[in-house]
Amino acid sequence: MTQIRILSLLMLVALFVVSFAHADIDPASIVGAFLFDGDAKDISGNGNDGKLQGGKFVDGQFGKAIELNGKSDWVVVPKMGEFEEISILAWVNVTGRLSSWRVIYNADGWKVGDIHHQLHPNNKVEFSIHSNPGGNDQFSDFLFGQDNIGWTHLATIYSAKQKKIWFYVNGELDVETDWGGNPGVIDVGRIGSWSGGGREWEGMFDEVIFFSTALDQLDVKKLVDDGLDATLSVQPEGKMTTVWAVIKAGSMK
Repeated sequence: MTQIRILSLLMLVALFVVSFAHADIDPASIVGAFLFDGDAKDISGNGNDGKLQGGKFVDGQFGKAIELNGKSDWVVVPKMGEFEEISILAWVNVTGRLSSWRVIYNADGWKVGDIHHQLHPNNKVEFSIHSNPGGNDQFSDFLFGQDNIGWTHLATIYSAKQKKIWFYVNGELDVETDWGGNPGVIDVGRIGSWSGGGREWEGMFDEVIFFSTALDQLDVKKLVDDGLDATLSVQPEGKMTTVWAVIKAGSMK
């Protein structure tokens, strides 16, 4: 009986370790987080608040979301920095403008290091870094070829250190490709539009988050399932939980 109990205990410990293996997201790696719960504030604590150009708030995946009309609505975001590793996560809902350019986040203009992250007219997710080795662009396999897909979570992970890019859809790996090597710049730009015009998003965004690190699939899946606030509020590392609580409190002032 003793051996059985010990074995059962070890199995429980193993399950506990696995369940929290992904609970290691450092709040300091979040450079901009837009939850759109009634405003366009950045709750990362970095002060990268967005500025609304139109749009309206509707029910989202977690709390509220912002709905853009595909014509004259977008969110302006400030420059957040240059990074060797970048993860951009967003809940998206497409309601129109199929087979057109539709921006998730694009830097204003198009110069060396700029990031353009959008739906291409081929209806695939495109991630571009100007002048990146191996060509500017990489694509998902997942298609946004219809307007009734509903809420979909997109995570694009880029590492200049590893020279790789990963596309995730709803927490599952879609594409992994060797690519790049240059850092990318999250510059002054827009969520839902491009300064060049004609690429406006018709639909909704929720929990658009920029990280300065390459998240792994377990981290992505946790954020898909629980959302940013819940994920960082219950991490087993007490220090991380405390840090997030302080950041969040400061961002609400």
